[in-house]
Amino acid sequence: MKNWLKGLVAVLGVAALADPAAAQTGNRTFEGSYAVIARGIEAGDFNYRFNQTGATYTASATREMKGWVGAALQRSQDYRYNVSGTVAADGTLRTVSYEHQGGRRRDDRPNGRLIRAAFSANDVVTTATPGRPNMGDPPATAEQRRNVIDQITAIAAMVTTSGDPCAQTLRVYMDGRSRFDFVMTPNGNVTINSRAYQGPGVRCRVQFRPIAGFSDPQEASTLTFLFARTDSGMWAPVTIEMPTDGVGVVRLEARRLTFNGTRLR
Repeated sequence: MKNWLKGLVAVLGVAALADPAAAQTGNRTFEGSYAVIARGIEAGDFNYRFNQTGATYTASATREMKGWVGAALQRSQDYRYNVSGTVAADGTLRTVSYEHQGGRRRDDRPNGRLIRAAFSANDVVTTATPGRPNMGDPPATAEQRRNVIDQITAIAAMVTTSGDPCAQTLRVYMDGRSRFDFVMTPNGNVTINSRAYQGPGVRCRVQFRPIAGFSDPQEASTLTFLFARTDSGMWAPVTIEMPTDGVGVVRLEARRLTFNGTRLR
C-alpha cells in the first residue's frame, strides 16, 4: 500500500479495508519483537506471536529482562505465556485457557512457578503448581471476573479489531489474578519513526483503571499506544504499555513486526 493511501486511511479512520467476515473465519498471523522499557531504561526483550485458524486462535509470548536489570531482579520478571481461545462471529476474541511460567527461580521449580487459568463467560478458575495462587488483595469478585480476557489476548484484540483500535474498552484479567480495564479513545494522527515502522499512524489515549487483585497498590494512569494500519487489515502495535507486578508499567517498543509472513516497514 502506498504511503498516501496509508495516510488517507489514518485520516478517515477507515475500519475495514479487508472483508470482516473473511478476517473472522480465515487464517492470519502476527509476530512482534519488542524492546522492554522499564523506568526509562531498555531493560529486556518481549517476543509475541498470534495465530488464528478459522474460529480458533493461539498466542504465545516471552519476556526476558537483560543485563544488570535482569540480575538485580534475580530473573523474577522473566516469563513465558501460552493462550488459546475462540473467535466469535463478530471477530471478538475469547480466552479459553491461559498459562504462564516464570518468576524467581528456585531449586524446587527451576523453570519458575506454573500458573494456569481456565476462562468461561461467567468465571475464571486459576490454579498454581506448586501451591496455591496468590489472588491479590482484594481478589477480583465473581462479577469482576465475568467477560474478561487475559493480557496476551488483549494485545491480539488490538491487532485484529475490524474497527478503530483506539475506540474500545478491554476488560483484562492479567495472569489469572489482577483485574483492570484499558479504556481506549482516539488521540489524533501521528507520523511514526521507529525501528519497526516509518509512516502514518494513530495515537490512542488509554486509561489504565486498576480494579482488583494486584499485590501492590495501583493508581489509575493515562497511557499512550501507537498503531499503524497494515495491508493485511490488521493493526500494528508499534508502542504499547502494560502493567506488571514488580516493575510497574513497562513500555513495549517494536523492533520488528510481521503480518501473515510479511514484514512491516
